[in-house]
Amino acid sequence: MEDYIDQISKYFINVPLWPFFLLGFVGLVSLVIEMVNRKRREAAVENFRAMFEEDLPGLYPTVTRWPENISGYLCSRLPEMQHHFEVLRVFIPQKQLRDYNMAWNKYCDFCRSMGSERHATDAQSSTDSSAATPAARNDDALKQEFHQLITDLLAFAKPR
Repeated sequence: MEDYIDQISKYFINVPLWPFFLLGFVGLVSLVIEMVNRKRREAAVENFRAMFEEDLPGLYPTVTRWPENISGYLCSRLPEMQHHFEVLRVFIPQKQLRDYNMAWNKYCDFCRSMGSERHATDAQSSTDSSAATPAARNDDALKQEFHQLITDLLAFAKPR
């Protein structure tokens, strides 16, 4: 056993040490980059969650105040939401990226199409006075669908 230890110690005496320092430096840099990326991901997740939980007051997680013009309300916030979506997309694993994009597209389609559905419902309720009950049910269905879309999106923004 001492022969092996002598052989290894002679190897380290004769070999230059700069490759070991270089390897240690590369390892240290990779650890720093990993820490920075974790912080960036945490910030992206936090901003994405806050976008729904704090920037849409009265709409999520519980609907306490549903605006009259919900389509205009949500469409005016879509550019900022798109920014947060793009920032978080960088940190989504490749195998989940397709589902994340599909969930976002469903949310955007919902926000854009809700205005036309709302106008159609209002026109129908103005021509038929007995249609008020289905309109109320339709509002509940819209609220439930909206809540489900946001829940689907927030499933990708779980803190690690």
